[in-house]
Amino acid sequence: MQQLPAKFRTTLYCCINYPVITTTLVSVVIVLVLYSTAAQEALVLIEGDLWSQIWRIFGTHLVHINPLHAFYNILVLWLLVFLFKGLFTNRLLFNVILLSALFATLAPAYLANDYHFVGFSGVLHGVWAYAALRTLATDKTKGLVLLAALVLKLGYDFITAGQSVGWLGGAYVAYLCHVGGALGGAIAVPTLAKTSRQLLQRR
Repeated sequence: MQQLPAKFRTTLYCCINYPVITTTLVSVVIVLVLYSTAAQEALVLIEGDLWSQIWRIFGTHLVHINPLHAFYNILVLWLLVFLFKGLFTNRLLFNVILLSALFATLAPAYLANDYHFVGFSGVLHGVWAYAALRTLATDKTKGLVLLAALVLKLGYDFITAGQSVGWLGGAYVAYLCHVGGALGGAIAVPTLAKTSRQLLQRR
């Protein structure tokens, strides 16, 4: 690698050591699914049939109502990754996304028998929760601020739950997806503790 051009080495280092690859792949898949009806039909949940097609548990979060919905979620994903890039590797972020997506689906499905939701926002709440709890271990003040902001956001979602949102085409915010995603992100902290130490120590 020492013989490679400096700019290329820098780019390669960033791609390997920061979660650029995972973030890019998720963003690209979201855009591709947005413009493919067949992909959307293959990924959304089937009511009352949660476990026979397990990919839908995760895939429904890649489906979005309209381009604006997809754009906002992609933008927030990149913002979170930029703000907390020191906490993630590509593999670690991918694992946090999986756990967050799992609980973002289970919460509404089991607590409210709700299968009619799409979008990446529940997963984003999981990434946020994971980053906040990890930050709490090293910077208590900053961690508490991040957790307080998350609680306020979930509180706002609870208060406005059931209200249609204009830019979502009249759909409502899937509040339990956000709660479930945040729970998944919190569970990821102890679940992935060993993995996160190993991966981040390799930098």
